[in-house]
Amino acid sequence: MSEPESGSSRTIRAWTYGLTFVTIAACGVIVSGLLHNPEPELTTAPPATTTTALPVPEDYTYVTEPVTYPTTIPGCESVEPPGDGAGFGFFAGSDFGYDNPAYPWFSGPKAVAMTEAAVRTLPADADMVFAPPRQSLLFGPILDPSVENDADRALFGGFTTAYATIRRGEDAGALSLSVRASTAPVPPCVAGRLDERRVLDDGTVVDVNDTWSETNGVRTVSRTAQAYSPDGTEITAHTDDTETTGGDPAHSGRPPLTVDELVALVSVPELRVSAPVPPGTPTVPESCSAPADGDPIDAATAARLDSVLAEIPVADLAVDRPLGALRPAGFGDDGVCQAVRVTTPGGESALTVAVTAGQPRPSATPDDEAPTPATGSGFVETRELPDGTVIQRQEYALATQGIAAGSVPVTSVTRKVTVTRPSGARVDVTSRADVPAEPLPMERLEQIASTPGLEV
Repeated sequence: MSEPESGSSRTIRAWTYGLTFVTIAACGVIVSGLLHNPEPELTTAPPATTTTALPVPEDYTYVTEPVTYPTTIPGCESVEPPGDGAGFGFFAGSDFGYDNPAYPWFSGPKAVAMTEAAVRTLPADADMVFAPPRQSLLFGPILDPSVENDADRALFGGFTTAYATIRRGEDAGALSLSVRASTAPVPPCVAGRLDERRVLDDGTVVDVNDTWSETNGVRTVSRTAQAYSPDGTEITAHTDDTETTGGDPAHSGRPPLTVDELVALVSVPELRVSAPVPPGTPTVPESCSAPADGDPIDAATAARLDSVLAEIPVADLAVDRPLGALRPAGFGDDGVCQAVRVTTPGGESALTVAVTAGQPRPSATPDDEAPTPATGSGFVETRELPDGTVIQRQEYALATQGIAAGSVPVTSVTRKVTVTRPSGARVDVTSRADVPAEPLPMERLEQIASTPGLEV
């Protein structure tokens, strides 16, 4: 990372104009952006005219670290000049979950194995900020780009990505890991794209870069390690100094991970597409939710609740993972939750435990009152214990049908027990199963929800 140089060396400052937008829909993702890179002579001012399909605020500026060319880069036999001209990227992707037939190397258990290996590789003093699983380095499904051009598919497709915010002492920043299978050769060294090229003992090529960019005068420091493995795995680890937890983005100028630590991450054998999945590795956890408008629950409180959950006997339920891994629910919810898959003689079901604080006292409901039509048929019953605790039971059925041709309706039955203490602490235990399987009995759900100590 360097500041602008003076002298006879030609320096190039890359300006980018155009806004990038991401739209997430039920069946895919659309990404579009227009990038404009200047001619080499541009040094201190943006181009006089820019053709763009999207409006750009007049005061918007984006500038990257100056690039010196000609130059040498350690580990590179030759260095190519920075690219110029304009480029446009667009794709629409379909999310097939973790069983995308276009990428047979990837699966839910593979994602879990990759996540566990990456977390083990983080430095001992680098902590992930307490967040939902998808913001805790859990690798997500691969989006299949809807493009006809093979070159565009090779450029945009095949990525599974994991995100987290890392805190290390007084510094914090974003971390992302992306992995994909690629048949493309190792790219040439290009000025401005890397500071050094390393070759590991197994032949893996790793390009590293420590740089900065400024948006409207606000500087972001970032570091990247990009690995190209002999088996065709391409792994990218990226960190910066942006902390967005608890308010507006802040920049310390010090990303939480060093370049060498990023190299260690992209060198993890379990991240390779050819790495086998250890036997018994579970698939990704079920998603879960919790009531909104409650008091936040911190990591220390969640850890205490985890210890209570871990002592609840569930061996007879054949859960796919132990209870005791509460995480923030996300999506604006303020509680913590965990969902597990349950296998019983009658079939499979999903069991969810959610804990929230600062919840209002439920109003009494007649035993025979049914839920609203939007939730299907069923019942709700409420009773109050002598100590003021309110216990509510509800059951409902809901029929759904996919939009794909030939899809058939699926009816699911949900049973839920909510225990609300006089303090406002609330525990929701839910079991859902697709017919003909049945959810867990109400008595079992109430037993879990009423466990002493399972409250904030």
